[in-house]
Amino acid sequence: MLSGKRISILGDSISTYQNISNDASVNATLLYYPYYYRAPFPPEKTYWRLVMDALGLVLCVNNSWSGGNLSGRADPTSGVNRATHLSRDDGTAPDLIIVFMGINDLGRGVDADVFAADYRHTLMTLKETYPAALVCCVNLPDRDPILKQRALRFNAIIEEAVAAAGDGFWIADLFASRLNNDFYYMNTLDGLHPDEDGMRIIAEIVKDAILQHCKK
Repeated sequence: MLSGKRISILGDSISTYQNISNDASVNATLLYYPYYYRAPFPPEKTYWRLVMDALGLVLCVNNSWSGGNLSGRADPTSGVNRATHLSRDDGTAPDLIIVFMGINDLGRGVDADVFAADYRHTLMTLKETYPAALVCCVNLPDRDPILKQRALRFNAIIEEAVAAAGDGFWIADLFASRLNNDFYYMNTLDGLHPDEDGMRIIAEIVKDAILQHCKK
């Protein structure tokens, strides 16, 4: 059912990869996008590539900006503004979209009300721009006890925005997974960016969420 479908990603550094998330031959707006992941980290071990390979999906556009916030309507690098650039320049549009953003907003102390307004605006933009696409929103991990209550608030915001967007939008629940606190840290390269094991766990959560929704 999903094999051959096109997938686009709206993300931050966790979803980047050199010569993919900054491939201007696919979408001209990607030119000069900063990235985190590169060789020797294998591209086939990124969470999104693992999801693609497991489900037979084809990459449409990976629009991920290392260090990018979701919020910030005056900032062209923010996810809320990049949400209109998930199709290829030849007009090929995604059938499925993964939104995995908010970690930087959380860590930088973005106001919750601003995050709420911009997350909802992002999903409404996706709904209007890609009306045939399904959208899987990955919530924020429980990776830092100091930020836990704030992460819960941001995840409630994501849940509310997904509910408001309606059919075809759902959550991949990273917060409730086993990838939390010390276990999250142990499965990263630097305390934030997942290593191969961390990517594999994220991929399993996202893949299962997609399959569960698509069976409905």
